[in-house]
Amino acid sequence: MKARLIVTSESPLSIRIARSTASYESCRYIPGTTLLGAFASAHRKIRNDETEFTRFFLSSEVFFSNLYPANFQASEFSNTDLRDDEQPVKPVPNTARSCKRFSGFRFKSDPDKQERHGVMDSLIHWGLFAVSDQTKAEILTANMKCTYPVERNECCELLDTFSGFYRHGTNITEIGKSAVTTRLLTRTGISRETGAVQEGILYNREVLNEGQQFWGMMSFADESLYDEFYDFAEDVASKGLLRIGNNLTRGLGKLSLTEFQEFVPDNILSFKQRVLAFNQKFHAEAQERCVDLPHQFYFPITLQSDAIISDSQLRYQTVLNGEYLHQALNLADATLVYQNASTRRVIGWNALFGLPKAAEWAISMESVFLFGYNGKTDDVFYQCLYDIEQTGIGKRTLEGFGQVTVADPFHSEVNEYESRDENH
Repeated sequence: MKARLIVTSESPLSIRIARSTASYESCRYIPGTTLLGAFASAHRKIRNDETEFTRFFLSSEVFFSNLYPANFQASEFSNTDLRDDEQPVKPVPNTARSCKRFSGFRFKSDPDKQERHGVMDSLIHWGLFAVSDQTKAEILTANMKCTYPVERNECCELLDTFSGFYRHGTNITEIGKSAVTTRLLTRTGISRETGAVQEGILYNREVLNEGQQFWGMMSFADESLYDEFYDFAEDVASKGLLRIGNNLTRGLGKLSLTEFQEFVPDNILSFKQRVLAFNQKFHAEAQERCVDLPHQFYFPITLQSDAIISDSQLRYQTVLNGEYLHQALNLADATLVYQNASTRRVIGWNALFGLPKAAEWAISMESVFLFGYNGKTDDVFYQCLYDIEQTGIGKRTLEGFGQVTVADPFHSEVNEYESRDENH
């Protein structure tokens, strides 16, 4: 079963993204591995139960996930479903595009205060360009300039990449980007000899401001395990022991548990309808633009968290391809036709042993992979895709890595240029 977890920062959060002394940036979300470490550290402090510790953190029966910022409390979002904590928060896919000058979702925008020209997704256009052997460059015209109407003309500013974290309401036209506020803290070094300020050492740390909410999900092997962990989490929260990140001895990293409730994911039927909807739209766009499709079925896989994937020789993979789907997930006849992906170096710290974790290479969250498929689209096919979404891919899924969405509605529904009047 799954549960949604919502926490609130009671003090600034500092989660370093690099070990370099020259780096001061903080991660914009709470990684699953950091969350796991925080609960594991708290368990050591308040409970002396090795069996329970093993079951919670070492037996692969409890899966943690990243917690993404869920700050939708701005006045323009009042009386909307964006404040509904039952709705998930996701990273914006790499294929999203927005006006370079007036970037952002148009929902609840006010031209007199904050003008935003909307967001579109470019996956279908780039996918059609790829399957046409890159011969129909006119397909990409919609990805070049902003077509938002301005004084009887179009904006015509260039479209640029658009990133961040977003939430859907129950209505597709209700969609907004979460605000993440940060600031710089200036600190002085402490002399180990005198215990006073060390002359010549002054450094900055970027922190996430206090008072911000973060939304994520956890998975449990069964309901009884969820009940046990719920009681433990309540105990940790009541004692104020949930702390994450760096500089904990300086007052940073304190979290409060806002909500911990059961979450019901999409069932196999609604999942199948979502996958079919994307395939139908892709075929419809291909027919409209006179593109001959070499595959009978198309589906995208979007990474909701970083994915660590290695081949049989333990070499890190920088792409999710059909060979991996076949060997690791038993999904044959899938061919990668387009990708918009990047990689990043994953670091970490083991607080229990006081040692750094081994650095690994991962495919970054927000990466998108479009596959063509010529096999049978039977129940086995949909069950395989459904299992991918429920269990994740690659290594360290226990810590939140490898979370994916198959046929994310963002790719087929988020195109505010098609519904200019509905978002106001």
